[in-house]
Amino acid sequence: MDPSVRPRRSLPAALILVLSALLALVVVPAQAAHAYNGSASACALQGTTGYTDEGQQTDYTRFQNPIGTKRIGLIYVDFPDAVGTALPLTSYYDTLKGATDWMQNASYGQTTLDIQVPYANWVHMPKNSTDYNWERGFSWTTHQVYVQGALAAAANAGVDLSQYDMFYVVPTATATAIGHSPTFIQDPASPTWVWNAHTSSWVLIHWAVTFGQDMWTWGYKVADHETSHTFGLPDLYAFGGDLNQYVGGWDLMGRISGPAPLYFGWEAWKFGWITDNQVSCLDTANTYTTTLTGLEYGGNGYRLAVIKTSPTTAYVAESRKAAYNDANACATGVLIYKVDTSVTTGNGPIQLVTNPNAAAPTGNCTTMDMQTWQPGQWFQDDTARIRIYVNASDASTDTVWTYKW
Repeated sequence: MDPSVRPRRSLPAALILVLSALLALVVVPAQAAHAYNGSASACALQGTTGYTDEGQQTDYTRFQNPIGTKRIGLIYVDFPDAVGTALPLTSYYDTLKGATDWMQNASYGQTTLDIQVPYANWVHMPKNSTDYNWERGFSWTTHQVYVQGALAAAANAGVDLSQYDMFYVVPTATATAIGHSPTFIQDPASPTWVWNAHTSSWVLIHWAVTFGQDMWTWGYKVADHETSHTFGLPDLYAFGGDLNQYVGGWDLMGRISGPAPLYFGWEAWKFGWITDNQVSCLDTANTYTTTLTGLEYGGNGYRLAVIKTSPTTAYVAESRKAAYNDANACATGVLIYKVDTSVTTGNGPIQLVTNPNAAAPTGNCTTMDMQTWQPGQWFQDDTARIRIYVNASDASTDTVWTYKW
């Protein structure tokens, strides 16, 4: 329990009865996690998947810590069968540069993507674009070969690879065989070394985003999405069936082009952008009331109301407003979702709790994009013995009552 959140008196038995009646990434070898974001909260859940998941701990021998400035070398590549001819390469850079501001806003200024262009021309890949087997499900080893080829070519062109934490590898628009944009994440058991002529030494490559032609569809937010995998986040879209069945357009890891793509507050907490004292944690039978500041805004105050339901599951309530990265949100209010840190990437580690009384979608909004909860509405899970009631709302906050019995 969080002693800094004021407990509420128990609900009248009649109201309890009324409430009860109304609402019944690129695959790599798995390794155990051995580092944490420092959370001491009783509601911090441990991941069990061995790779990217929504667990509070992150293996920083494999992933990079989100906090601070990330020096990113942007490398342009072409191929014998897809020669790059367009110069200058301004259109390529301009398509991705917005990722910096987006991440700055999302992190409340705590994470900077410093995207640099050390060589403003094409470097030449050793194989045809069609020889890289660029399709979903291609192996980590195949991806490693591509990354090594690109960065070896960059080093041969004079780029000092040792100056960067990670790399963005951008192909010429004529390389249609390079379709999607996967993330390369190091495997300490199979290190990726590249000879760095500038220092006459080997450089260990930890992380890279290898863009495909889908960057022209998704724009700069694909860079934010893929970079988030290097921070340890899983995909929240579905790997089968309806891609948007779990979270709709509410999180960048679900739908990149969603109307409210800010990271869920749970993920901001995992990253360390939200601290334990901004999380109202209910892990034993009790009742709390918490005023939540809109997740889009900086400053102090509570951001999450969490009810822990097992060692790997919790319900979370957060306030979402139409501001900053969520300026185009289809709905505002309280978002409620369930986190399960034992669920693997692409299979719904976070799932929205849908509101049967949500407003109908309009324009380009989908039903999932409307799933906020308003004052007087509540959600209850009788099996988990929890309830979340929305008490009040204003332009920048929402107040919720959380119950566990």
